[in-house]
Amino acid sequence: MSGVITRRQRGLLPLLIASILWGVWTTGEKYSLAGLSVVTLLTITLAASAALLWVILLWKGHQRPTRKQLGLLALLGLFEPMLGYGAIGLGLAYIDAAEAALLDGTEAVFIVALAAFVNRRLPTGRAVAGVVLAAAGVALLGGPRADLGLSLGSLLVLAGSLAAAVATMIAGRVVLDMDPLVVTAYQFGFGLLFMLPLLVWQWGTDAAALTAGVHAGHWAVAAIVCGGGLGVAYLLYNHSITRLSVSAAGVILNIIPVFGVAAAIIFLGESVNLWQFVGAALIVSGIFLFSEADLDE
Repeated sequence: MSGVITRRQRGLLPLLIASILWGVWTTGEKYSLAGLSVVTLLTITLAASAALLWVILLWKGHQRPTRKQLGLLALLGLFEPMLGYGAIGLGLAYIDAAEAALLDGTEAVFIVALAAFVNRRLPTGRAVAGVVLAAAGVALLGGPRADLGLSLGSLLVLAGSLAAAVATMIAGRVVLDMDPLVVTAYQFGFGLLFMLPLLVWQWGTDAAALTAGVHAGHWAVAAIVCGGGLGVAYLLYNHSITRLSVSAAGVILNIIPVFGVAAAIIFLGESVNLWQFVGAALIVSGIFLFSEADLDE
């Protein structure tokens, strides 16, 4: 038992750092979107992340994944970062970074639903209560007239959270048999490959969209904060889930919305009104009702 506890404690600090980086990432994306298109921003982000990870990987050396593993890694890269962060980036064009950070925290809700579907089992009473609380919190983010008619930006961020939940379940089957660095490098490499056709299409249809209104700060934040930070966060996450399991890691990472809101307030000057505060409290409370068994893929 003591060996298990020590093993889990070693994964706690990397997850805490990853949570901070993911929280700041939302703010960095929102800032960079003031000058860059979503496609350009995501391409820069993935290029910087992939470059960092592949330099480390080539320096350390690695065993080439099998054909089956490559297929899973490509699928992982498709759902996250490409689809997941692409949807969140689109959503950030319509809503504040603080609200996006809170909505992004609903990933655990989707994990519970997917686990129940895949494993053909009913969620526990605590999980049902958690889903209800989180859903109520999402609705309250819209204010006193909140209803199911969520804005386009909110729906896009929720779609990104769903894609991330799918990727989390895929990662649980990939990472256990592979070096976390290999998984992360290939994951971002495939994500970048999936983004390049969209960038070429944008160049062909509206090349001006790549440079209009952009300044050095947008490029720097996109490459360093979003790209480098995201790559390091995923590396730390994939390293930790080999010690904590995907389920326990998912529970710990529920504090990401807290860091995301704090970063939006500090760096972007955004504010959180009473309804958003209550909604945030419900979302976080609901997520923390999930046990490791509820999130077990």
